[in-house]
Amino acid sequence: MFTKSVIVTSMLLGLGLLMSSSVEAGGSYQKQNWGVSPQAHLYGGGSLGLSNQGAFDDGLTVGGKVYGGMKFNRMLGAEVGYMHIGEAEGESKDTPDGRLKADLTSDMDAIYAAAVGYLPVAPHMDLIGKAGVARWSQDSSKDVKEIAEKSSTTDDGISPLIGVGAQYRVSPNMHIRGEWEHAFNAGTKDTAFETGIDLMSVGVTFSTF
Repeated sequence: MFTKSVIVTSMLLGLGLLMSSSVEAGGSYQKQNWGVSPQAHLYGGGSLGLSNQGAFDDGLTVGGKVYGGMKFNRMLGAEVGYMHIGEAEGESKDTPDGRLKADLTSDMDAIYAAAVGYLPVAPHMDLIGKAGVARWSQDSSKDVKEIAEKSSTTDDGISPLIGVGAQYRVSPNMHIRGEWEHAFNAGTKDTAFETGIDLMSVGVTFSTF
């Protein structure tokens, strides 16, 4: 998980440097074009909220993400990001004799890449829809207290990702964004640790214009 965090942080730092250079150049990014549509611009941001792992019964936990991308035109863009889902706990009866309860713990995060669609509904507001993939990482553990048996494992994989939300433009370079994102069938396959992932968050996005 630490390696994924470093990779995405480095990507977003590079995006931030490009955005900063564009602003300092007094809009030269748009004027020179660099082979990209004059409507295109870069953005990056972060958000906090609540996350859930559907296979576990302990409710919502604190989650969040950092992200960055390019909006190619008024309607379409692409985005990458890092999502921190957090830890969830639950119980299972999948021990060999089928009767002993096991305490389960799942700690998850994910890197995602998605296409993003924008639907303007007001002068300063867009509805957002996204579809892509999430590469998740899961640290899981099982504790069968009756027989003092503990085990843990780390797994990763790729799952489909969808999301919906909205963003409101506060200024030419700043938006408030709220969204819900869901990754399907994440976690170790065909075990009690396989689960859907949900992240509901609100954050701030900064863009080159």
